[in-house]
This record gives sequence, structure tokens and C-alpha cells, in this order.
Amino acid sequence: MCFKKLLNLPFFIFILLILTLLFGNYLSIFLKSQLYSVSLLLKDVIICILPFLIFSFVWSGILHLKGESLRGVLILIPLVCLSNFTGFWVSYIFTVPLLNSELMAISALNTGEALAPAWEIVIPRPISNDIALILGFALGIIGNLAKTKTASLDKIADRLLRAANFILKKIICNILPLFILGFIIKMQHEDSLMRVIRDYSKLLVLVTILTYGYMFIGIFMLTGRRIQVAIEKFKNLLPGILIGFFGMSSAAAIPTTIDGCKKNLKNEHIANFVVPAAANMHLLGDCFALPIIGLAIMVSFGYDLPTVQNFFVFSIYGVAAKFAAAGIPGGSAIIFAPLFESIFGFSGPMVTAVTAIYILFDPVATSANVFGHGMFAILFEKANDWVGRITAKICRSR
Repeated sequence: MCFKKLLNLPFFIFILLILTLLFGNYLSIFLKSQLYSVSLLLKDVIICILPFLIFSFVWSGILHLKGESLRGVLILIPLVCLSNFTGFWVSYIFTVPLLNSELMAISALNTGEALAPAWEIVIPRPISNDIALILGFALGIIGNLAKTKTASLDKIADRLLRAANFILKKIICNILPLFILGFIIKMQHEDSLMRVIRDYSKLLVLVTILTYGYMFIGIFMLTGRRIQVAIEKFKNLLPGILIGFFGMSSAAAIPTTIDGCKKNLKNEHIANFVVPAAANMHLLGDCFALPIIGLAIMVSFGYDLPTVQNFFVFSIYGVAAKFAAAGIPGGSAIIFAPLFESIFGFSGPMVTAVTAIYILFDPVATSANVFGHGMFAILFEKANDWVGRITAKICRSR
């Protein structure tokens, strides 16, 4: 049991990095090219089934908010979008100047002899991710707001969700190491693997400081700028944060997070609603880790950093994509792969690099997601109280 827990995906990817660094030179060019080709094929397979996964997660997630009050849902969804959007932009505003300075110098990759794939198979995508996302939102909102009973829709959504989770956990999660191995081999062949390990360890420090700093400041502001109160609320959330870090599952930390949030809120019933409802939509750790890693990858591959207008498009699509979060290590990176490709022009190796590095960052990102759940519960309570006061005033004026 202990051995099984030790071989979690980030640890396994780290072992792949070390083994490739030590023994990669002993592999033939033929074998390296074959492994790289397999990685590109698996990438296309994952991208091909993404529309189904996105539709299933979005539809089911919004449809299952139906048991809550309409007011709660109408407050929850805009707040989730606003919080995720803000996270994207804070990461962009702080990271771009650092990447342009000597404080966070990222080495250029592809300086050695390029490794070409031995073969390529192009798999067409059935529908675009945009259409799947729009359909999931539309059907979820219609089913959520419908006054008539929609038990049949619930059953269909549950079946699709089970199928999507099976594909993610039993298939994609098992092929991820092989999917990433080809690109690790490619980096080693092109003499860039060591630079990635060195440069992106600094990036991990940036992600940790920026993410945790932002959320602690958020709690500090929401608690009336009282440092002792903010520290106390952080301590209440710490057990859930630690479960997220070591277990790499924000879902597994939900019960502990709810208990911590109840101590931080005036109305403990809000914790019972907000934490489970927003657990797969509000992922602040990902909102920092993914853009920061993506921006660094752009520098590594010699791309210009995105303009404000370009990143705005990415952040809008990114906010929508958070409703299709995948509950496996590296799942968010997989969901975001089409965005990196279509908006920033990422190549296949760049997308794979984002996935591999994100998986290594997963313990920090997941624990930050749990911290974000706790901060968001306080924000929701404030917003709910404010909407309640406004509604009461309107009713009295009538």
C-alpha cells in the first residue's frame, strides 16, 4: 500500500526525468523516434476525445446545481468566473515582467539536433471543443432552471459523467507516463532536459509564492484587513491544504475543507453548498500554474510573450474551460491543451511540455486549489449577504 502511494504520477514523472537524464544517451535514435511518435499519437487521441469529456463535465456540473436555491446558483457561477479570471490576470501581470528580466531567466530549448518522429498518424477531431463547451453550458443551464422534473436528463448526465471519469482515470491516467515519455526523450536528445529541470525549479518557487500570497492577501482583505484573523482562518483550512498537497486530490480534501470553512463562516450551511459545488469549477491554483508554465514554455521555445489582447482571449476561454476540469493529475493541462494550440500557437512538443511540467507542479497546484476553496467560501458569504441586503431594500421600497 505504501509503495503504491509512493508511485503517484508526479513522482513517477520525476523518476522518468532522472532516468532519461542518466541513461538517455544509451538509447538508439530509432527507439527515441519511435517513442516520440507514440507520444504524438497519444496526444492526438486525447485531443480527439476531449470534446466528449468537456461536454460531460460541464453539463453534469451545472445540472447538479439544481438542488440549490436559484439565488445561490446565480451568485455562485458569476463569482467563480470572476475569481478564475482574476487569477489568470494576476499570474500574467506578475509573470511577464519576471520572464523579461534576469530574475527569472528561462533558457531557450531546441539548441541541439532536433529529433524527428519516426511516423505520424493524424486523427481528425469529431467536433470542436468550443461547440462541446457551449452545448454543455446551454443544456446544463436549461436543465438547472427547468421547473419540471428532469430525472431522465439527470440519469443521462450521470452516465456520461461516469463514462468520462472512467476514460480519464482508467485510460488517460494510465497512458500519461507514456504520453510524456516521448517528449522527455526528445528534450534529452536535444540537450535541453537539464535546462528544463534547472529553470523550472525556479518557476515552481514563483508559482508557490504568487499563488499562496494572492490567496492569503484575499483572505486578509475579506476579513477586514486583520492579520491575526486571516492567520486563524488559514490555520482552519490547513488540514485540507495538506491533504491536497500530499494526496494530490482536491476532491479527497472536500470533507476536511468543509469543516475548515464552517469555522471561518458565520453561516456554516454555506460551506455545505459552496465547497462541493465549486470544487471542480473554482481552481485558483490551476489559474496560476497553467498560465505561468505556458508563458515560460513560450520563452523556452523562442515565442514572443502574448499581448494583453491575446491573453484576454485566452483568459475568457480559460474561465469557460475551468467548468470542464478533469479530476486526475495533469487533467487541467489536458483540458487546456487546445487553448494553448489555437490561441498561442503551441506545437505538439510544447503542449506535452506543459502537461509534463504541470504534473510535477501538481502537489502545489492542488493544495492551492484547496486554499482557494476556503477563500472563495468567505467571498461567497460576503456576496450572498450583500445581495440579501439589496433584495430586502428593494422589497421594502415596494
